[in-house]
Amino acid sequence: MKSLITALLFAAIPNALSGHEWSAGGHTHATTIAQPAATSDKPATGSSAVAKPAPAQAAAFAKFSPKVGLRWDEQFLYVESNGLPSHNMMVGITAWQQQVPLPQNYKGENAWRVPLAPVPAKEEVSIKGRFLRGAIAIAANGIPIFNPQNNRREISAMIGELDQWGGHCGRADDYHYHAAPLHLQTVVGKGLPIAFALDGYPIYGLTEPDGTKPTGLDAFHGHSTASLGYHYHASLDYPYVNGGFHGVVTEREDQVDPQPGANGVREALPALRGAKITGFQTMGENRYKLSYECNGEKRAVLYAILADGTFPFEFQNGSEGTTKEVYQLRQRGGGAGRAERPEPGGPERPARRDDTEPKRPEPAPRAQAAPRFGVDAMKKPDGHFVLSSPDVKNDGRLPIECTGDGAGVSPPLQWKGAPAATKSYAVLMDHETPDGEIKHYWTMWDIPATLNGIPKNARDVGKLGTGFKGQIGYEPPNSKGPGAKTYVITIYALSAPLAIGKPADEVDRDVLLSAMQDKVLASASLQVIHQRGNDPTPPGGMAPENRPPARDNRPAEPRGAAVKGAGSAVVKPGMEDTIKLTVYADNWFMLYINGRLAAVDPIPFIPHNVVSVDVLPEYPMTIAVLAKDNADPKTGLEYGNSIGDGGFILKLGDGTVTNATWKAKSFFHGPLKGDANRPTVIQEPLPANWWSVDFDDSRWTKAKEYTAREVDPKKPYFDHDFSGASFIWTDDLALDNTVIFRTRIEKPGWKPHWNTKPDLQLQDAPLR
Repeated sequence: MKSLITALLFAAIPNALSGHEWSAGGHTHATTIAQPAATSDKPATGSSAVAKPAPAQAAAFAKFSPKVGLRWDEQFLYVESNGLPSHNMMVGITAWQQQVPLPQNYKGENAWRVPLAPVPAKEEVSIKGRFLRGAIAIAANGIPIFNPQNNRREISAMIGELDQWGGHCGRADDYHYHAAPLHLQTVVGKGLPIAFALDGYPIYGLTEPDGTKPTGLDAFHGHSTASLGYHYHASLDYPYVNGGFHGVVTEREDQVDPQPGANGVREALPALRGAKITGFQTMGENRYKLSYECNGEKRAVLYAILADGTFPFEFQNGSEGTTKEVYQLRQRGGGAGRAERPEPGGPERPARRDDTEPKRPEPAPRAQAAPRFGVDAMKKPDGHFVLSSPDVKNDGRLPIECTGDGAGVSPPLQWKGAPAATKSYAVLMDHETPDGEIKHYWTMWDIPATLNGIPKNARDVGKLGTGFKGQIGYEPPNSKGPGAKTYVITIYALSAPLAIGKPADEVDRDVLLSAMQDKVLASASLQVIHQRGNDPTPPGGMAPENRPPARDNRPAEPRGAAVKGAGSAVVKPGMEDTIKLTVYADNWFMLYINGRLAAVDPIPFIPHNVVSVDVLPEYPMTIAVLAKDNADPKTGLEYGNSIGDGGFILKLGDGTVTNATWKAKSFFHGPLKGDANRPTVIQEPLPANWWSVDFDDSRWTKAKEYTAREVDPKKPYFDHDFSGASFIWTDDLALDNTVIFRTRIEKPGWKPHWNTKPDLQLQDAPLR
């Protein structure tokens, strides 16, 4: 049976990657494209059959025949391919998760389908933050097109994930695009679309068929014309393809349903930092080489597709040596062609997802040692879903009673902002050791969606699995060795209850994560620190006088240091009470928190650097920012006669991010009307005390969000974590050169655990 499946999948594989043609074989009716006949009868079969003329939608795909196979019925055009384009692949990728191109079996019941009579939806749906799994369109060359955003809601084209053709390989080694394949226009011509959205509407290139620029495009980059009806247009920036669906689609588990499934042959590998793909070539019949550079070394992955259904891989890891592995084709069960959830205990179908780790019966061999599920597996922070604890702040010290030095009870948790579609919650607590091993301490699932928290030492809420030692329930950290250790508690909002058919003592971290695949709507995390009570090493470099005293098994004391001789205990804040503030501005900023200067860009204008500092929060907290683009005060121009643009983005460790809820106002605009030849500007003085807590910004308008492509941040931005945050500015990104942003962060019920104020005298220091 395995040989038969292999033969079917790789029937005409030779030289597929080098541009040779591949045929779906036996399914294409005719390559002569004509308008569809008036009748909707299916073509007859047998030697005397008369094939029904191909529908008009087939014309673009026929340009790639016989590599792309076509068939049709009254409702759909079925598009078949092996998932590999004729052009080269992967070159130029700098954010790489060690995938390589392998053929896919997109044929038969697993073919792509394009509706022949698309139906306008009563309510159009955007793809922004939705449809993050699977494809949203199919290109004319038979290659699927995914959402421009990856599962972390980052734009793939902006973070080095895509090659020169707008594509890369997913976790099943399946090649697909995340941006419009504009290069296909040279094959199909301007008169035909380069792709079709899965709602059935065509996607044309940058122009209309007559070469004119499209006008009146809607939010999804589509419009209607007399000659074409409704259609989308590609773009050079977001959304790149269709920004949503004008037509009716069925959404299931964050993807268009049904659609084909990819079938991988090996376990997904972790991202390889510092790698850049430099080449991809055919080395012989069904033998390929992907070349890359990593940390100054030239490395490569050599692999082959053999007739016996095996896939030998050789990982040339430079100074780390060479490793070899052999993989086998994994059989896929259950309704091919549909993203169906397998029944418990039944056959599993790999998800059509760019970043889902395929389930495997055994841990897969790796080129580099790594845990099966990394610390970030399936996390989906969205900036709205927030996890906290009344007993410990983010990056704060875990109470002694929640560790192996105390009673070992689980901490209480609270959360808010979960997606409306949440059906249940799961909790996981883990820790990554310095050598990359991941240990887990708490697995909990089937927490009712009606809850917004769990109490301390929770035992009757949801279901409990094991920690890494195999003990059912919460395993308290019992840190060995000197220094503070960080543990991450993550809550997952799930689209459905988990069907885990194993006994509690067999449910560990991997089992829980595997069961959650395709069900995570959003996640939120809380980082906590544990340090042995008798460890003299200061956590995070804290001075000894700011370190909580050793307590052994005594009840927990207030965090902070008690000042001797003060009568009652005086508690000072410690470093564990601070949160990290990370800011990037084009070109410069100064930032105030609660009326005091907290951060300033120390390098005016060049380079575009990131400022990251620790701040001590006190809620409610008012943030006020003055951001400036590089502009001549008399002309509004930069570097002579150029018109620059701005951009500001911020992320706080408490979950605060920049978005359209911030207030924003411009105080310097120019050159007026963008006239660089006769530049004039409008300036108004900055208002007094704009940084203060009680400043009245009620009449200011909301900030406008911009994409990273529109702002075009420089390299330091990509080296820092801004997930969940958006670039903001006023309405005119190019001509507004001085902008003030303000926001207020509420934390009802928050009280500092410290009861002292700083003695440091700053009255004479310049604070603005």
